[in-house]
Amino acid sequence: MESQEVRAAVVGVLRPTIDRLTDQVLESVVEEVPPFAEWWGGRIDVRLGVHQGILGFLDLLENGRADEVLLPRHDVFFDFGRSEVRAGRSVGSVLAAYRVGAQTAWRLMVETGDGAGVEPRELYALADAIFAYIDRLCAATVEGYAYEQSLGAVERVDARRRLVELAVRRGPSPSSEGELTGAAADASWRLPATLAVVAFRDERSARVASRLPADALVARVDGMGWALVGDPDGPGRRGSILQALRDVRAGIGPVVAPTLAAASARMAERALELAADGPVLAEEHRVDLLLLGDADVARRLVADVLDGPLSIAPAASRERLVETLAAWLEHQGEIRPAAAQLHVHTQTVRYRVAQLRELLGDRMSCAEGRLELELALRARALRPAPGVQR
Repeated sequence: MESQEVRAAVVGVLRPTIDRLTDQVLESVVEEVPPFAEWWGGRIDVRLGVHQGILGFLDLLENGRADEVLLPRHDVFFDFGRSEVRAGRSVGSVLAAYRVGAQTAWRLMVETGDGAGVEPRELYALADAIFAYIDRLCAATVEGYAYEQSLGAVERVDARRRLVELAVRRGPSPSSEGELTGAAADASWRLPATLAVVAFRDERSARVASRLPADALVARVDGMGWALVGDPDGPGRRGSILQALRDVRAGIGPVVAPTLAAASARMAERALELAADGPVLAEEHRVDLLLLGDADVARRLVADVLDGPLSIAPAASRERLVETLAAWLEHQGEIRPAAAQLHVHTQTVRYRVAQLRELLGDRMSCAEGRLELELALRARALRPAPGVQR
């Protein structure tokens, strides 16, 4: 008999046994691949997949092109791979089940064919064909599995960006806790009891995410980079966060409840304005953040309290007077420590302070005036250099 006639004869013997083959393949897989028993459970779609797999193999065998014809019912196995991702299972168990099923099917086919008088060499030739066919089933399933994973990855990225946007842009409200909880569930992120918001602008999000703790959530919203870092006051967490951001220009907001993340984000964004080549903790620069919060007030304060009065002095001496005022205020009017800080003689400091009293008037003599002077000095130091936009 010609080889195609032989194949047709083999298929003719095997087709009537498809239902029995299907049931026995399922039994062997349940026994030898333990995870299979968990998700098999008599499901019709699983039995249908096995049945169609065997039927597809016989079709290809009968057509004489088992290694050339496209896999029949490709979508069945492609969709099966997708369903495994949605069920949260590994593709490894599925591929193991395919291998066990192929071995069982081949053994049963040999027994059936032998009982029908098919020559042994023709039956044993089925081995190469059936395992090549199983490789194609595996490839279709892996393809579906990878496709579904890619969709899931895109969906998770979108869900996490939405969660970050909701956290940093939405202020507290009666519904904010429920919205955050729902958004966190969609993003597969455990909502922590407390968090701190990190703001950054110039760094790539992937670089920041790779440095922060694995449970941190990082995304860009309207061009600004944000990170939600849970439990920042936990043992060793603060130090590890600062170490991770050691050369990243970033602002770190205060620790708050998740519903107050927007407040932490606002302070983190202002702290970012103070950052040069590393992270700045907002809670360590509260006075500066107050001044940055209203640039117009800060500008007027500097103009009225410092720049205006000192404009009478010669331009060459203004900066020295400002430095002397800062040291004098820092040391609460003590001349000697102020002179030591400035590396000048005490008499020089006395002379400059006298000049300052003449220019600034009563502000140096009262607590409120000295507070204004300190704030004006701080605001003046925060001003960007000429030609630089903060």
